[in-house]
Amino acid sequence: MSLEYPENMREFEDKFAIKKAHDPKVTREQVMRQTIQETFQAYLDYAEDGHYDTGKLVGNELQVFDLKNRVTKKIQPLTDSFEQDFETNTDKLLGYLEDEANKAAEM
Repeated sequence: MSLEYPENMREFEDKFAIKKAHDPKVTREQVMRQTIQETFQAYLDYAEDGHYDTGKLVGNELQVFDLKNRVTKKIQPLTDSFEQDFETNTDKLLGYLEDEANKAAEM
């Protein structure tokens, strides 16, 4: 993908370094969670041919909200957390997020 949507930890670390240079108070966890949420949203927008539903990382799950702000789907991480999933097997997580976005789009 790119620094916008990192596909591995190297790309993520580059993205984090850039964010940290612009905002010294930003944490690695904040950037990781933002990256996961934005990546899922990109998959969801693609699956829906536009931005209709919104994916938000709430606590330890991704929640999909419809246009009326109702939760239509809850997505659990593969392991203990999405952050851990990203760090240990980014490819597997990205495939999972894409599959779940496609399922959410079909609802």
